[in-house]
Amino acid sequence: MDITQTLENWLKEAEFADNIAFHQLIPARNAVYEPFPISIHPSVQRVLKAKGINELYSHQAQAITSLESGENIVISTGTSSGKSLCYSIPIMNQQIDQPGTTALLLFPTKALTNDQYNNFADYAKQLPVDTIKPAIYDGDTPTNQRMAIRKSATILMTNPDMLHQGILPHHTNWVRFFSKLRFVVIDEMHIYRGVFGSHFANLIRRLKRICAFYNAYPQFILTSATIGNPEELATGLVEQKVRLIDVDGSPKGPSHFLVYNPPFVDEKLGIRKSSIDYGVIFTQKLMKSAHQSLVFARTRRTVEMLLTYLRNRLPFQERESVRGYRSGYLKSERREIEQGLKSGSLRAVFSTSALELGVDIGDLDAVILVGFPGTIATTHQRIGRAGRKQQPSIGIMIATNEAMDQYLATHPEYLVDRNPEQALIDPQNLVILLQHVGCAAFELPFSSTENFGSMSSEELARFLNLLEQSGALTRQGEDYYWLADRYPAAEVSLRSSTPNVVSLNVVEEGSQKRYIGSVDSNAARWYVHKDAIYLHDAEMYEVLVLNLDEGVCYLKPSQSEYYTIPVIDTKIIDYSLISSVGYQNFTANYGNLDLEISINTFQKKRWMTNELIGVGQIDLPPQNLHTTGFWLGISPNFVETLRNDKLWGSDPNIYGPDWNRLRQKMLLRENNTCRSCGKTFTVSELHVHHIQPFRTFADPTMANQASNLVALCASCHHKAEINVMVRSGLAAAAYALRSIAPLLIMCDREDVSLLTENRSVLNDGNPAILVYDNVPGGIGLSRKLYDLRNFWIERAIEVIQSCQCESGCPACVGPVGEPGYGGKDEALALLKGLRYG
Repeated sequence: MDITQTLENWLKEAEFADNIAFHQLIPARNAVYEPFPISIHPSVQRVLKAKGINELYSHQAQAITSLESGENIVISTGTSSGKSLCYSIPIMNQQIDQPGTTALLLFPTKALTNDQYNNFADYAKQLPVDTIKPAIYDGDTPTNQRMAIRKSATILMTNPDMLHQGILPHHTNWVRFFSKLRFVVIDEMHIYRGVFGSHFANLIRRLKRICAFYNAYPQFILTSATIGNPEELATGLVEQKVRLIDVDGSPKGPSHFLVYNPPFVDEKLGIRKSSIDYGVIFTQKLMKSAHQSLVFARTRRTVEMLLTYLRNRLPFQERESVRGYRSGYLKSERREIEQGLKSGSLRAVFSTSALELGVDIGDLDAVILVGFPGTIATTHQRIGRAGRKQQPSIGIMIATNEAMDQYLATHPEYLVDRNPEQALIDPQNLVILLQHVGCAAFELPFSSTENFGSMSSEELARFLNLLEQSGALTRQGEDYYWLADRYPAAEVSLRSSTPNVVSLNVVEEGSQKRYIGSVDSNAARWYVHKDAIYLHDAEMYEVLVLNLDEGVCYLKPSQSEYYTIPVIDTKIIDYSLISSVGYQNFTANYGNLDLEISINTFQKKRWMTNELIGVGQIDLPPQNLHTTGFWLGISPNFVETLRNDKLWGSDPNIYGPDWNRLRQKMLLRENNTCRSCGKTFTVSELHVHHIQPFRTFADPTMANQASNLVALCASCHHKAEINVMVRSGLAAAAYALRSIAPLLIMCDREDVSLLTENRSVLNDGNPAILVYDNVPGGIGLSRKLYDLRNFWIERAIEVIQSCQCESGCPACVGPVGEPGYGGKDEALALLKGLRYG
């Protein structure tokens, strides 16, 4: 059945049609062709024609012509627009006309590397020359093949991590390759943003430095999905002038894009049915209609939940036709899944961003996004994975209950009409820069008159002197030499501030240990702390031991009824102002921060229902973070105005003059026993909890009635408070601001964090809302929000006002308890006061 007919059938179903928040048909588009430029070698033209390519798309021809004139280029066109030919043809042309010249191709994923290697290998077989020798050089390359690759490869395909740790530090083994380097291809440039992009820009500085040492000055070819600033990002990454090619001449089949907003469970509370459930339902419906689908989820945990739930719904013989795909899987597992997608033996795959790029799945009819992936550019990229052979296709984004998803469900113009976000990088981040200066010094000595990329020799000297003082460098005359007895690149992770990796090992019967994958040490604190429930390929494991020093984690198989989520605690140790603007109701501040990040507890939530059923303790040392942040300091006068209008819920509760006597009476009634867990405690270890929150009563006497009071231990009290938390205006406003921030700055959700304090050191003991870069040294994300503060506050107000709930819900101001007192009015009053200043 054609996918269009399948969609028409779905639209006849009331439950589906009634919950479509947006439906757009993007019509088919004809190609704009141009003849082969006369510079393309006749043998290359013959091979292309044998593949059915008799002419080029207009953007391909423009790219080739620009490269012939010696320019660097960035091609920013849609998914499946043939960007790879923009670099494949010039590379083959060059190596036929000038045998021995080389090209370096950098791909962000191994799946994409393998795909492009197969393409080049096929071209090499058909061309009547033996000068084109493609090779993959990455962590999976067998050791016994590496020397041969270094000696003979002319087209080297690798990834940034291998270039960083395995090639540049050993450049003397690559003299032939670097001295003849003519092209450097940076594929899928748009992913090099934030922390990763800032590291990558410094990696390119090191690459160019080594090339210049061997008297090579290659041209750069960058490809990108549609983003708001491709020319700016490309220029920032390579620090050279680039020509932008962004008029797409490729054809496109008709495609449907839909936003599905699950039906309400409780409209007053704004709670909707699970997006995960509907991801499973739609995938199963597509399978029944014989359509292959790719389902993207935001986190590893969601991928595993989707896979587990769908397999439980399928007959036993069909369960292996659906798989999960994410980082942490073994190489053999990933290759098996990629091949299954290509052959069609897999009918559905659930993936994180790991399959966003890479494998060309020509017959894929449908893509489902379980939740907004974080950026508009990523949304377009993922939806574009379907219909790559111009066949009709559909893309469905299932909105979660989170505020940003609900905002987009009511403002879909952001997804289809608005220019995609701008990718931000900061190569001058002090922490990142110092790490790469050290790596570069290991690779080649620095001269005191040398620049490092766009850094002047004077600026560079400060870093060199700092490394000299630490004992890593020694100065001899005008040159700095690496002295330390260590290999600096091994200590630098391109993707995070923690370079170490934790291996995951399952302890089986007889104490046998089975390796199942790995996570970086920063993620390990979240996913595999002691007693955590970890999912891998739909199998459940409980963590027995996490040893960060040794980089090892031991797990055991589990049949747990719950999953786990860590709870973060952030403390401000110190700060210094860089910029501050005062208004009537608040001050907007930007500055440096010293923070202490702790993960001391975790929540246990029941599968499917997400019901909180327990809280556990985590014994991990805190981490210190020096970064940058933007904070709103709320004035005492404005707080007093809100308080007088009964729109300030952040003050501590005052239970009345008889509270201590009443507390003792309640503990005596309960016989010093926790009503929830039934255990006996000392008086000091027990709390008295209001079943219905104290603040929901106008009269404290009514709130303090014995029928509304119960004795709980600290752990059970914490759980109860979370379940019935009264969202203060401060916390509610912060939730809305946090949810909308990634839409304004192109970043991952984890790149920024937010903290609210009712008595903050940042605001002389008055309330403050802080957003900070979750990256050592900061990379400019909070600075961007500081500059966009008025626009940011306006969007947060829209998030809350457009929500249909009565008093607050997860779609606007965050989780709310049974009484339904969510802080919606308080948040609006606070944000409107901040808007007008």
